[in-house]
Amino acid sequence: DHGLLQIILGQLFRNHREAWGIRAVTDVRMQVSHSHFRVPDLSVLLADAPRERIITHPPLIVIEILSPEDRLSRFQDCIEDYLVFGVVHIWILDPERRAAYTASSSGIHPVRANELSVPETPIRVVLSDLFAELDRG
Repeated sequence: DHGLLQIILGQLFRNHREAWGIRAVTDVRMQVSHSHFRVPDLSVLLADAPRERIITHPPLIVIEILSPEDRLSRFQDCIEDYLVFGVVHIWILDPERRAAYTASSSGIHPVRANELSVPETPIRVVLSDLFAELDRG
């Protein structure tokens, strides 16, 4: 489910890249500090962000997808790195539980609404649609 959800999300962002003014990449290294790197499952950048082999500018959104053996607590160090780097929108998706979370300096928060969005942009991911697509395989 991890890989399939990554493809579904990648395609969703790709399909809306012009309307949302973004571009999305999967599994691209991000240099979060002088000597430290992370590889998020998906990074969503503004369309006019620099094109880099290694991301050195904070993306608009970083998305991590839990694997069955993962626990949310495992992502605490990643989240801290992303926040210090300047990422504002951090999304964590759990395909096994069909749940979504956002992360901020105040911690990890379950998404109670049926969508993930970025305020003041048209970016909107409807969770019920996303997980229904995952169920269809």
